[in-house]
Amino acid sequence: MHPALEPDGEHVAHSAVGSLVGGVLVWGGVGILLDHWLGTGRVLTALGIVVGFLTGFFIVYVRFGRDE
Repeated sequence: MHPALEPDGEHVAHSAVGSLVGGVLVWGGVGILLDHWLGTGRVLTALGIVVGFLTGFFIVYVRFGRDE
């Protein structure tokens, strides 16, 4: 990446938190919708939150955690 485009520490932190929260909200929301549609209680909501957190963590790792 071009040195001028390298994010500084504060932007990296905000992006990481946004990815984690966004993953939980999106996949948790999908779980809520599927629970409502399928009538499965809160099972898919919990699964969606876990999948969202793992997906967000993976995105943070790929974007910021790996050495180039």
